[in-house]
Amino acid sequence: MKKGIQSTPMAPYIGLMRDMDATDKQAVVTFLIETLNDDRLKFEQNLQEWQHDTRYLSSVSAITSHPAFTSIVNMGGNAVPFIAEEIERKPSNLVWALNAIFHKKIGLGATVTEACRLWTAELKKY
Repeated sequence: MKKGIQSTPMAPYIGLMRDMDATDKQAVVTFLIETLNDDRLKFEQNLQEWQHDTRYLSSVSAITSHPAFTSIVNMGGNAVPFIAEEIERKPSNLVWALNAIFHKKIGLGATVTEACRLWTAELKKY
């Protein structure tokens, strides 16, 4: 994924911070970092639970209807950087969360590995 603040959940706040004094900017940055850390923790907890509970399942429907998977999807855009990082590192059924978050399917009929590669390439465009 592209590095830098423009590719993080902080991006929408950057323009708003331009006219703030240093103290206010620091307060906003601290808040955003804490939020990002909370999101990372929430994602990691759900990911571990989902991987543990679904490790012996073969049904994609059962795998993607697990409550922890649903929690990841419900994180929406905040989960995207973490999902992208995870599927680039290790392709998995987690890729289907991106279909749900973006309401878009990439590579219809693709294998999990192919879908991970396609989504990773797509997300790097942004």
